[in-house]
Amino acid sequence: MGFVMTKQTLMRILRAPLGVLGLVSATLHAQTLEVSEPSELAGINHYFDAFAIVQSVIFEEVLFTNASPDSVAGKDLLRESLVELARAPASHYHSPGNHLAMLGPYRVFESRATPGLVASLYREQLAQTSNGALQSSGILPPVAVAVLERGRQFNERLLDIYTSADGADRSAEIDKAVEAYLSVAEHSVAPHPKSADLLSKHSFAYAFRVGFPQFSGLLWSSQWLYLATLETLLLTDADLQERQRALANLQARFADKIQRAHGSFVNLPTDIPTMPAIAPTVFARHRAAAMIVDNIAMLKIVIGDILAHPDVPDRTASIEAITARFVDKENQLEEQMRYTIFALRGGIFNQGGPAMSEMEQSERYQSRESLQAPPAAGRPMIVR
Repeated sequence: MGFVMTKQTLMRILRAPLGVLGLVSATLHAQTLEVSEPSELAGINHYFDAFAIVQSVIFEEVLFTNASPDSVAGKDLLRESLVELARAPASHYHSPGNHLAMLGPYRVFESRATPGLVASLYREQLAQTSNGALQSSGILPPVAVAVLERGRQFNERLLDIYTSADGADRSAEIDKAVEAYLSVAEHSVAPHPKSADLLSKHSFAYAFRVGFPQFSGLLWSSQWLYLATLETLLLTDADLQERQRALANLQARFADKIQRAHGSFVNLPTDIPTMPAIAPTVFARHRAAAMIVDNIAMLKIVIGDILAHPDVPDRTASIEAITARFVDKENQLEEQMRYTIFALRGGIFNQGGPAMSEMEQSERYQSRESLQAPPAAGRPMIVR
């Protein structure tokens, strides 16, 4: 597939009147999605369908940026940033280092595309379009498309179980879902933690996050919404009214995260949302399912790195190779405790915040006393 077709596909999907984009930017913080579907997850499921398309468009935009003659300066800045990052271990994923700004080396490209991406989250999506978005784009090799699509179907199955099954049957249903997912070995990721090196030490690590902080943050907001939805469904299992209030609040908080302000995003996650941080109850009760979800999310980020790095000699071969490593269920596995520590180092705040409450500031470098102290005058604690 040539880059010309990629650009045409991008512009077709993102085409929207400027007035509409301005309206979305101005009102997004107060907006929740209304979808006439007889389901308590109607609005949230709409976002997930939309993000299936947005993910494909973002991957296309990253490839277009790499192919553009106007990106030479951005490529040089990205290379320099990656070298600096390699010299500062404290700045890596899930570590206490300072997080990257939302203005990356390709900020002009990102700023041009993001209004259309955000606006598309509020358009009506066709399920068949969402389901075939990655395959239709032709960006990724077939094996990667198959693994990501099977992962998406597994995520949807978990939501179905959490919505419909009661506590007594849920664990058994999830066990069946995990077994069914793993039955196609070549297209399923491991149900155990994969080594953090697969994320942080491959040849093109951090290129997506450093090169496209707005794009990666937008995709991470979708992962936060998914994990927070699972945790909310589990914690409000016994009270239907509480569940409905919590899900409505979740939509409002998500809308706030994807609001653009001052030419950038200010509330997006700046680190990869993980089960131990965002959905600890799900992680504790359904460990294999939780690890499948996290491993799928990690694979997406590494694929993004390969697409974003300017010096990948063969993107198709590289994506096929890294996909095979995530599908491998015996090698490059991590101890459970080491993975949990690795995931929690990112901090709940940086990964998007707790599922059912809000955080005004990061908890990093604060003493237990400061975390337990009452809020300062004029700054009430936000608990929604």
